[in-house]
Amino acid sequence: MEKHLFLTGISGCGKTTMIRRILGDKLAFAGGFVTERIRGTEGELLGYDLFPAAAAAGIEGFCGLRFLDYSCTPPRSDNEIFRVDAVRLLNEAQMYPFILLDEFGGYELIIPQFREALLDVLNCDVPCIGVLKGAPNAAQLQKRLGLGDRYSAYRDALEAALRRDSDTKIVDVKGWDDKKALSAVAQWCEEYTA
Repeated sequence: MEKHLFLTGISGCGKTTMIRRILGDKLAFAGGFVTERIRGTEGELLGYDLFPAAAAAGIEGFCGLRFLDYSCTPPRSDNEIFRVDAVRLLNEAQMYPFILLDEFGGYELIIPQFREALLDVLNCDVPCIGVLKGAPNAAQLQKRLGLGDRYSAYRDALEAALRRDSDTKIVDVKGWDDKKALSAVAQWCEEYTA
């Protein structure tokens, strides 16, 4: 099994849920980060927060960092979170038994410090699992935030490089019950988190 496993696909198809369910309590031992969709009391999207990966295990005490704020028009991004906090989480991730990157491939790719730290993680010996933002979702994000062609070029180059890498497997998830994706995550978990 390849050292790095990344799921991709449309929003809501179960990628994050699949990884979290199969890894279970082992998430407490992951380095890296998770992003959480934050909704208001009426179900409206307020934004996205960045947390250390261990927060995915239900460990209390972490405060999310709002990197995308949808409570205003147009939505606001806080690039400083990806210049400093996300870079710190990526640098620290290399000291853990495995790394969770959930999700990457968004606008953070236009930030040089983040790209450099991500490249270091992808080239280190620590196995990684996570969610790579799919092309359709990236196109929506690009339009919503007014990102230029530079963003899509970075995202497309990242996915192409990952697909060519012999240490990386990308699985296109079709839905919650995608047997191929479920099997890949279970196999990765068995091999790299035992």
